[in-house]
Amino acid sequence: MSNIVFTGIGIISSMGVGREAFWMNCRKAKSGIRKITTFDTSTLKSNIAGCVENFDPSNFMSRKAYRRMSPISRMAVAASVEAIKDSQLNLDVMERERIGVILGTSYGSSSHVEDFYVSLLKDGPRGAQPFLFPETVPNAPASHIAMLHGITGPNSTFCQNAISAENAILYAQNLLSQNLVDVVLVGGAEELSGMLYSCYDAVGVLNKIKCRNDDTIQPILGGGLILGEGAGILVMERLDFALERGAKIYGTLEASVITGGTSAIDHYEVNGEQVARAMYAVLEQADVDPSDIDQIAVSANFSGELDRLEYDQLRIIFEAAKRSLEITPLKYLIGDFGGAGAIIAGASLLSLYHQEPLPTVNVEILKGTSQRTIEWNIHPPRETRFSLMTSTTYGGGSAIVFSKHPESD
Repeated sequence: MSNIVFTGIGIISSMGVGREAFWMNCRKAKSGIRKITTFDTSTLKSNIAGCVENFDPSNFMSRKAYRRMSPISRMAVAASVEAIKDSQLNLDVMERERIGVILGTSYGSSSHVEDFYVSLLKDGPRGAQPFLFPETVPNAPASHIAMLHGITGPNSTFCQNAISAENAILYAQNLLSQNLVDVVLVGGAEELSGMLYSCYDAVGVLNKIKCRNDDTIQPILGGGLILGEGAGILVMERLDFALERGAKIYGTLEASVITGGTSAIDHYEVNGEQVARAMYAVLEQADVDPSDIDQIAVSANFSGELDRLEYDQLRIIFEAAKRSLEITPLKYLIGDFGGAGAIIAGASLLSLYHQEPLPTVNVEILKGTSQRTIEWNIHPPRETRFSLMTSTTYGGGSAIVFSKHPESD
């Protein structure tokens, strides 16, 4: 068994603000996909996304602390406040240089990039708004977390598209395993802006749905991406450190693997060989058989190319399990974004801790059809020991195995 455990979870998502609200809606498979109201989509081909609503940063920090933060920084810092409180870490008695902050994001604050650039075009170099610039760098959210909590340990941000948060988790694991830190706040975050959404719309990769306020949203399976936003922060510790302070343990990081390969620009691997390699390797590293895996959280995102790729590889790897293969594509509920892996990891850990399975769909849904109805299966509490999480990006992917820890009984 690995000696790396998770002791705190903070989540700001379209499925709920705060860990408890998120988990309640996750168990019911209540979608966070809705019509966009925060920016104008009237000229675009699509107008839906996993938008965060009813998020008030003043519930987590003072106005002075957040007034100049971008939306992504506000969500990330709020999630860190919740995660630290949940883990019952007492930072006042800890060596703060022994605490790390490691985050993943694809784009950082795209809204502040847009605002700064517009001010530059409008008023010239001397008129560009200097207070906007610090938020344009991707590592701003991680820096805000460190400053708010007075953390002086390692601080890094990974920008690796859809596996940014997963990369952060693996890096945090290395820091802890090498005893460079005692605790890491690790996670991912992304914000949805008009500029970012318009770019995806312009290249034609979005699920082309124009919805009215009273519409029931039924995305087209395999019909294109549905974007999202949110933040997830997890508290990772070495087991000895967690046990010494009597921490609650959500689960264990049993094994983790990232693979890389080649693909055409803006396309996934044709055969998904690297994704499959990551899954085979992580199962071997965790010393578990496919039949031992109790639930699978996949990275399917309504993209026909990715969803079919995962379908093909999952059917091969789990064929010997001789069971009806059920999976959990949480991006069908929260949308697709670079930091989503932290929220999906949080859901997997909450499932292991509460022994309540994630909602599932049959793997056949990944084949992609014109079907629009997604039938979610809600399961009663049952023993759940191992949870596999897969992620895919252009040219590679990752796989992580989480396990239930005996201390959570």
